[in-house]
Amino acid sequence: MKKMLKIVCALLLAVWLIPFESVQAASFKDVSKDNTLITEIDYLVEKGVIYGYPDNLFKPDTNVTRAQVAAMLTRALGLQTTNVKDPKYQDVPITHPYYKEIAAVQNAGIFLSAQKFNPDATLSRGHMAIVLQRAFKFKGDGISYFTDVSPQTSGYKEISLIANNNIARGYDDGSFRPNLSLTRAHFSAFLARALTLSNPNLLKDTAYDYTYAHYSLKDKKKYTLKYQYSHYDGKNDVWAVSDLNSKKVFNNELLFSDGDVYGQGVDRDYDLFYDLYFEIPLRIGVIQHEDDGGIISGIRLTVKSTDGTVQAGGVDYNNVIVLEEKSIYSDGVSTYYFVDGIGLVKELYNDIVVYELLERTAN
Repeated sequence: MKKMLKIVCALLLAVWLIPFESVQAASFKDVSKDNTLITEIDYLVEKGVIYGYPDNLFKPDTNVTRAQVAAMLTRALGLQTTNVKDPKYQDVPITHPYYKEIAAVQNAGIFLSAQKFNPDATLSRGHMAIVLQRAFKFKGDGISYFTDVSPQTSGYKEISLIANNNIARGYDDGSFRPNLSLTRAHFSAFLARALTLSNPNLLKDTAYDYTYAHYSLKDKKKYTLKYQYSHYDGKNDVWAVSDLNSKKVFNNELLFSDGDVYGQGVDRDYDLFYDLYFEIPLRIGVIQHEDDGGIISGIRLTVKSTDGTVQAGGVDYNNVIVLEEKSIYSDGVSTYYFVDGIGLVKELYNDIVVYELLERTAN
């Protein structure tokens, strides 16, 4: 078995340094690549949910209209637009360009029956929360901590639920601003996040031993690492790490998750350092900004996908969580690939594979 493992490792090591090619969605020329919402907007472009305007414009800062929201929700949710029941809005005749989409969202209970729909009116952040909750039925405790949202606020429960599911974060002063009209960029971001919401288990399975191919950026050497579950220290799962060939012992890996936060750390004897630490559930887009405080500052974490694919150790994985990490202290970009119930299966640094799961064996 060890001889076979060495052969497999040798084959994989030969291709470790081959860079991965990334494919980006076509972006609008008025949406900068530095825009923190570019991931969400590109996702909706790829899915055919948004098309923009002539001349490749998106008009991100223009307020979104209720008719545009109806159209995007209809496409995003795949709602039926044939044989729709007339919603009987006085201002939405059959000849209206968005009649079918408006009828579809009303038929689905996302917008309620009324005398008028007001298709050209804007949508407030509070009403956005109500609409998304009807469409996606988020779960949670429904408690709000925004300074301007009380139980008397229209949409209080819905605002609380989208915040607790990391769909909307609010503003730096602790407010949500429920009456503020939504821009096209912000509604697109909220919709993309709702569509990609995922609550995976990112921990390694303690019932298995893990074998990784590892290319060390520190000493430029290649290792075959075995991860064995050691114990629970009261907060973290502790994994002992050693090289199968040289028997060299590496620092223990510490993994933490309480259902609300995930932490991935290294036990360096004198302190604990979390190289990843973020809130869950996850959704695409920036989840940790370099200007944020907390355990890790100066870091931008972006979820690039919650339903991606990757190959590791000759195995094709689906529904992969893809995380991209950038630091203000270096030019390097780390990309992590997690699989629900398995944990990390691959890690890249500047497109170089530095960790790759080769196999798991029951312990």
